[in-house]
Amino acid sequence: MALRTDGMKDRHWDMLTQAIGFEVRPYEGFTYSKCMELGLVAYAEKIVDVGEKAGKEYQIETTLAKMKEQWMQIDFRLNPFKNTGTFTVLGFDDANAILDEHLVTT
Repeated sequence: MALRTDGMKDRHWDMLTQAIGFEVRPYEGFTYSKCMELGLVAYAEKIVDVGEKAGKEYQIETTLAKMKEQWMQIDFRLNPFKNTGTFTVLGFDDANAILDEHLVTT
């Protein structure tokens, strides 16, 4: 299961390869049986450790991408202030609400 973790990237496979001492990469036909043939069970603790790190990194990356998308949707507008020739900025309420939500999330 740890080898199938969302977020497993080349750097994680490199970490596993270095820790185990031989090339470990996903490929078509890389099955549970192949894992057993390679003796990966002996390295289960290291595999789980790398899988957990990859999963946590993936979760952080996903959360940051969602946050960035929310900020891209914030629209600050200029509103004329009476007949003075000056403007006020609108949109701070939305920005504060998102900021508060993101502070709680992080």
